[in-house]
Amino acid sequence: MGWGRQSRRRARVRPGVVIWWDAVSGGRFFTVWSALVALPTATVVLAPYATVDTFSEALAAQLAAALVAVALSIALLPIAFLERRIPSPPVRGALVLTAVLVAATSRPFLNDVVAVGAFGLGTDPAWGERIVTNIVVWISILSLVAVTEQLYVSSGIARARLLDALRTVSDEQRRASRYERESRAFLAAEITVLRTALSALLAADVDFDRVREFSDTVRSASHSARARAGIDLAEVAPDLADAPTPRGARTFFERLRPPAVGLVGVIFAAGSAPFALRSAGPELAAVMVVGVVLLCLAADHVSRRVSHRCAAHARGLRLVVVWTGAAVVVAGAALALMGARTLVPLIPVIALPGVAVVAALCAEAVHRGRVESRRLGRALRAVVRSAADQASSTRQELLRASDLLHGRIQSSCVMLAARVDDDLATGADLIAFEKSIGDGLSEAADAGPRVPARPAGLSETVAIWAPVLSVSSDVDPAARSAMTDDLVSTRVVAVVAEGLVNAVKHAAARSAAIEVQSDESGSTLSVRVRAPGRLRADERTPGLGVAGLGPSARVFQLGREVVLEATVPTRGPSLVAAGHVRGALHDNDSM
Repeated sequence: MGWGRQSRRRARVRPGVVIWWDAVSGGRFFTVWSALVALPTATVVLAPYATVDTFSEALAAQLAAALVAVALSIALLPIAFLERRIPSPPVRGALVLTAVLVAATSRPFLNDVVAVGAFGLGTDPAWGERIVTNIVVWISILSLVAVTEQLYVSSGIARARLLDALRTVSDEQRRASRYERESRAFLAAEITVLRTALSALLAADVDFDRVREFSDTVRSASHSARARAGIDLAEVAPDLADAPTPRGARTFFERLRPPAVGLVGVIFAAGSAPFALRSAGPELAAVMVVGVVLLCLAADHVSRRVSHRCAAHARGLRLVVVWTGAAVVVAGAALALMGARTLVPLIPVIALPGVAVVAALCAEAVHRGRVESRRLGRALRAVVRSAADQASSTRQELLRASDLLHGRIQSSCVMLAARVDDDLATGADLIAFEKSIGDGLSEAADAGPRVPARPAGLSETVAIWAPVLSVSSDVDPAARSAMTDDLVSTRVVAVVAEGLVNAVKHAAARSAAIEVQSDESGSTLSVRVRAPGRLRADERTPGLGVAGLGPSARVFQLGREVVLEATVPTRGPSLVAAGHVRGALHDNDSM
């Protein structure tokens, strides 16, 4: 048990580091959003407050900090330009981190230059503490902003692709529904025509020519049913759909979700530790840092308890209230320890909720990307499966009706024609013929419900995806034989469906390749779905959809392609042999 928990903790930590590095090296670390967050942070939280005693001096310190922040933002514009054009992610990451470290290190000195030179404030010689505070704050806050912005963008792109695919396959589902409805109406009409022809046949003198004419009518209906079974769904017009109700834009509070436990406390404690060390000494500073971390852990717990099972807007509002309350406690403790001679102890009232809000936006971006992609992917798979099964069931119903007409009913016609041609038919023969034909027509009319429909196979599923993706399939003969077993086919289709959903999410190019190969023993099939694209950082561990395919399933990046790979057991070589036999019988029947 302990090893399992440790493994899961490592799994959570590694994606977090990967997400952070992808944000740093992704080419969009410095954006308008980072500037919008950096300016108030620099102006209110990191202003040169050390020698400030009055309200006017506090305003002067904040103005000096704002001027420095604007100057640094302008100086970082070439870095923002370069990071978008450098092709190598490691080089981009190194450039961004170097720029942040240089800006954070130089900022305290620039603050003092402007504060002393332009506003006559005193200098603060605690360079080490101030530099550490700036490095911690800027790397943590700007990283959170970059992660949030990039996850919103990438999840928004994936969401748009999935919605577009869902709309397309929903059209296919409506085509399948119309195909089913019209096919049943077609069968009912054909059966009515045959019943009328049967009544006309029996009402007159039954001779060879009349029986043959009736048999030709049956044959024509059988061929029409078989031809209809082969119709491409693209030839069927979809039913009209109700216009979807557009979802309104989410409010600010709806975009807030409790951040990872301990994240806010660690960032705030790390940023405030140098100032606490300088102001209160090592012993008291340690107590303050530990107290801040414990208080933030309590705020994490409370924010989760009060927001459990409530509306998104209420959840965000309660989160802000909880963290503001925690900030007031921190500020009160700082005032009690340091006195009211400076405004610095009041900074946590703004800083702590600010860090919590940025972390909450990041948590919501991660959650939204995962949950909405999962929800839309699940809906997409369900619609595809429903449409494929519905179309497959309709085709099977038509083929069964065609086989009944062609086999049983025409056989009865052939036997009666032979008897009337030899003048051997009796009244009992005609009664038996009428009953046989009537029973056959009744069975053909409701052939569907009597026999359970076979689930849609790989080709039927790929056909539903055709309007969304250009899909190529490579299935070896042994695998094709193994897939004549419904359970094996269903498992292969499940892997393919998940892979095609991933293809929609990760690629702007609308193409995918399916490979199904049998191993030498014939006991397993290797199923692989490849599509051009790139995995998002938060998707590099298996999600619920992939995990549901079994322990062999994995998603990985292979060059410029995203690959889903899984193995499907076939229950041994005997099933493959049986599949060959069933395939041969099916081919003979088709002939």
